[in-house]
Order: sequence, then structure tokens, then C-alpha cells
Amino acid sequence: MVDEAQEKTDFEANVQTIVGPALARHGFTLDEIKATDEGGRTGVAVFYRNPACKLQVYWSAREREINCMMAPLDAPNEHGLYDTSRSWHYLNDFVPVPDIPLEELVKQLRAERSNFDSETKWLAWIAMRIDRFYESALAGIRQLNASE
Repeated sequence: MVDEAQEKTDFEANVQTIVGPALARHGFTLDEIKATDEGGRTGVAVFYRNPACKLQVYWSAREREINCMMAPLDAPNEHGLYDTSRSWHYLNDFVPVPDIPLEELVKQLRAERSNFDSETKWLAWIAMRIDRFYESALAGIRQLNASE
């Protein structure tokens, strides 16, 4: 059985190795790594920043989920699922919902299911999404900040 401390260390290293190159392409550098108590389980968020925004890649032990969120530079480094500032947003929050038939959407979702078979595949999927949605997410974050 792997203990939580080892699992957390492995996650951080895997984020750096697998997602790190995509982050570097967008000028991100490591900002902070924080563990979060999820009611007796430990989640972790790895925070990055560039001159325009912050980004986190997180693991939720409670939800059994790996994901990525973006926020303005003044956002607190809080695990996205527990963000009390409401500053953190998923990258695809700012992408138009596809206008396709439900059957086609279901096919697409089934095709993506294999991306979640392992932590390695999941993190590679996150890296691809950062490259794919970075510009639209950054525009959305800037727009939200301008309206406040």
C-alpha cells in the first residue's frame, strides 16, 4: 500500500515532468505546492504563475480527480475545489459549448474516456488542454477582471 505522503510527492513530480513542458511554453514557473485536508484525505495543488495569470494542477483525493484551473495573478493559492475567492476557473469555462447532436457528444466523451486510465494519461490530457485552451481561458480571466 502506498502512503499518502509518497502519493503526494509522486503527483508533484509527475506534474512537473508531464505537464511542465506545456506550462513552460506559456511562460509559467512553479509558484507553490500546497496540500489540502479533504476531510481526512489529502489533496494537493501545484501552482504556477506567468506574467499574465496563475494556473494550478490539482489532485483531489476525495473526488478522485485531476484537473487544471486558471485565475488572475491576485488570486490566493487555494485548491480549486475549495476556492473561497471564486477566482479559479476551469480552462474550458470560457469556450463555447459545442453545437452538436447529443449522440455525437456522447461519442466524443466515450473516445476521451481512455485519457483517465492512469495518472500519466490524465496529466498528458491536462497538458494538451493547456495548449488548446490557454488563450481563450486567459481572455476570459481578463474579461472577468475588467468587469469587476
